[in-house]
Amino acid sequence: MTSAAIPVPPLSTGTATPQTALRRAFWVVVGALAISVALTASPQYPESGIGCALIMAASLLPSWMWITGKVKGLPLFPIYALTHLWTFGTPLAYEHPIVTLFPASNQIIAAVSVTGFLLVGTFVWFLVGRRPVRPISRCLLMNARRADILFLFTLAGGTLLTVATTGNWFVLSEGVYPIVRAITLALEALACFMLGFRSGSGQLTVAKNITFKVLLVALLIASLPSLLLINAMSIAGVAALGFTVGARRFPWKVGIVAVCIFGFLHLGKSAMRERYWVKDEDFVMQPSEYPELISDWVKISAANVTGSAVQEDEAGQSLLERASLMQLLLYVQLLTPDSVPYMNGETYAILPSLLVPRIFNAQKVASHEGTFLLNIHYGFQTREATETTTVGFGLLNEAFANFGFIGIAGLAVVMGGFYGIVGRLARTAPILS
Repeated sequence: MTSAAIPVPPLSTGTATPQTALRRAFWVVVGALAISVALTASPQYPESGIGCALIMAASLLPSWMWITGKVKGLPLFPIYALTHLWTFGTPLAYEHPIVTLFPASNQIIAAVSVTGFLLVGTFVWFLVGRRPVRPISRCLLMNARRADILFLFTLAGGTLLTVATTGNWFVLSEGVYPIVRAITLALEALACFMLGFRSGSGQLTVAKNITFKVLLVALLIASLPSLLLINAMSIAGVAALGFTVGARRFPWKVGIVAVCIFGFLHLGKSAMRERYWVKDEDFVMQPSEYPELISDWVKISAANVTGSAVQEDEAGQSLLERASLMQLLLYVQLLTPDSVPYMNGETYAILPSLLVPRIFNAQKVASHEGTFLLNIHYGFQTREATETTTVGFGLLNEAFANFGFIGIAGLAVVMGGFYGIVGRLARTAPILS
């Protein structure tokens, strides 16, 4: 048995201990961020700077509310809100090459739209998350020792599957592979979070802690041959989140090193894709070839750092430019509805069919069909062009493309409510339940 029904102690009625360390760290980060932006930013218009400041404040507000105990539970919405810092905020302050094509009036309207979305979402999240939770008296709880072993085996199995897939050791049918991949990614994320949490809270033995870190590094390395840095970054981010929640502090040293490494590798990512993605993205690479790939990647990135390599336009884009979604919001708001009509829920209508596994529906549309429809609707791509690459829109831009400002408000209510419910339900449940 790896689980058992056990009594759960009632919630304490006393005052919760303030998360002093996190609160101090929050203000240090906010101060450092403000100083950094003030010294390095070059907003195109005063409205650009004001818009960036509004988005940054609205993005940070949920984190402050969670750290100060205004809302308890898992900090899912605060993390989601923080992503709007670099996807919508910083492009206004650092003269994104496409954002600068739009006048000040368009930029401030877009910034207010994002700010309003975050504030409405935060308000709904606050209303839902602050409600008292009925204490659970009994729940199904995994045995801690067995759970640790299970999660470690999950990381090992996920690493092996990634290596096997990259090496083309076996071939799964089109209907089976997406299911296996989705389940594997979900289990990897769960294992990274849980082991990160237990490592941060000091509940792992020394041997298990070392094993966890070794397997985590192995999984990160196994993810590199895909040349999709987002995969490795997501794994590292989930593990860091688990550690932060468990330790009540962020692993600054490891975090800074990780950011530097990912930023360094990003400099050579485009050149590496040109070299290794000869025909398609599904190239085959065996583990024995990993050292050569990593060595090439380091050399190319180092050359780009020193300026000895001439980069193409795409390769020269910064991480912030690549992460930006603000230019798409500006385009969508400029064109809709005067030049391009609202989509009226067209991208949402396909969601039920996407829930059906391809093994049961051979004619199932692609998982990115909604994004394809958006790009085709606004003339960014043809249907043929979407077969090779596409432009990610983001949930907020999709909401405006479908229903305008009403869509943005509706999405805010949905996201705030969803994250509030999930975080609230997890508030009184043991981490291994």
